[in-house]
Amino acid sequence: MMKFASLLAAAALALPLGARAEVYAYVGLPLTPTQEPTAPNTTGNGSVTVLYDSSTKTLLYSIIYRMNPGSNATAAHFHGPADLGANAGVAIGLPTPPTGNSGKLTGAVTLTAAQEADLLAGHWYFNIHSTLAAGGEMRAQLLENSTTLVLPTFANGKLTVPTVLVPGIGGTASYTAELVYQGGTTFNLTVATPFR
Repeated sequence: MMKFASLLAAAALALPLGARAEVYAYVGLPLTPTQEPTAPNTTGNGSVTVLYDSSTKTLLYSIIYRMNPGSNATAAHFHGPADLGANAGVAIGLPTPPTGNSGKLTGAVTLTAAQEADLLAGHWYFNIHSTLAAGGEMRAQLLENSTTLVLPTFANGKLTVPTVLVPGIGGTASYTAELVYQGGTTFNLTVATPFR
């Protein structure tokens, strides 16, 4: 038994230090028309959740969408590299395309090293195309949930929103915003700092 334990310990020490897996989480990202460079006139909405395993280069996705009434999904892709509010070519098409006015897409795809670098730099987005907007009815920029990108917090009468998306305009496309509660349903914007 000691010999087997020694062999296991030796094998573990022989692994390269860089062999550790890291999982990156992109959870509940908003899928909205306002992230399109030219926002279509739609009430469509949804959310995107992605988990990425760096050791296997596997990207798992779960996407929920609801298109504008009368509109049907025609295609969906991960695009990149592109900053928030900019367009890019298709990086990976989904193996099973979306259909109908609403639905859920789940699956897994494998990334190349270059695609991984773009994803981790925040230069990928998910785009869903439709009969209403062939170029894309809704999209979601894949920005990792982390200590540098936290959820909105309310404390001491102030609401801090870490990422306010404002694409389709010239210049900076997203901000960190702080709003001060005035009572009732009123907040006053006090700070808007460019995020990207």
